[in-house]
Amino acid sequence: MKYTNPKWWLPKLLCLIAAFSFWIYVMNEQNPLMENSYTIPVEVRNLDRSLVATNVPKNIKAVIRMTRSDMITIRTDNIKAYVDLDGLTDGNYPNTPIRISLPGNETVVSQDISYFDLVIDTYAVKSLPAQVEFIGTPPQGFKAEKKSVTPEYITIAGASHQVELANRAIVSVSVSSKTKDFEEFDAVNILDEAGNTVTSIDVMPTRVRASVQMKEDQKTENIPVKAVLKGEPASGYKVGKITVNPPMATVKAPESYFEKNDMLTAEEIDITGAAEDVTRRIDLPKPENGIIIPGSVTVTVEIEKE
Repeated sequence: MKYTNPKWWLPKLLCLIAAFSFWIYVMNEQNPLMENSYTIPVEVRNLDRSLVATNVPKNIKAVIRMTRSDMITIRTDNIKAYVDLDGLTDGNYPNTPIRISLPGNETVVSQDISYFDLVIDTYAVKSLPAQVEFIGTPPQGFKAEKKSVTPEYITIAGASHQVELANRAIVSVSVSSKTKDFEEFDAVNILDEAGNTVTSIDVMPTRVRASVQMKEDQKTENIPVKAVLKGEPASGYKVGKITVNPPMATVKAPESYFEKNDMLTAEEIDITGAAEDVTRRIDLPKPENGIIIPGSVTVTVEIEKE
């Protein structure tokens, strides 16, 4: 039969082999294998909710080999790096493997971290009062006084051995160049008993609103009181002697007040149409953030005939 005759089937087999070889050649030339480096976040899988895994690398770098067409179409979020913690309890687990899963026929050539020393701890939560710490120096004559934060308490969560270290929740607020009351949002820093920052914990919130009241240094001085008149006396009369009793007032106020006020000006006294002496009890202007004694004076304006 012709089908068993080598002269019939041998040429066809050789043609098939040649075609397959040519296909392999074309695929290698047109769609060759290539390598690319990827940074892959490390997932923690199958960990009991009451536990926390620490010392797990955030990312690893891996070199993946694949065809050119796959490299064009592959989604990087389909390349997974993970540690499987199914069934593990709290304790130390040296040389824990980091595995990589790929979506298709790709292969892992290398990865920078294949094993790491895993620590599993119980989950803990702690609350600390937020404490304001001033940094810097305000201008001369000013000081930071009252302070408050919102919210007042900071929640810390994470591995119990790290949470136990947390001793203080510090909010550092700069008072450099500050002369007025102010509010700002500042970061919360969790410190241990020795003053070192505690890491690898969750802090809620990470920023708080700090309110600070600035106070200027005060001093006390005696300042003369000046009477101010308004209007004109009756026809044929003139203003004579003006008496202020007491003539001086004692003022306690911020130092900057005295730079602008070397005399106290009382309320205006209306002498319009006056034909006799005018006496008025006049209030004195109270300085901001200060006091004045007395709070009022008696002003007598003598009206004389011309």
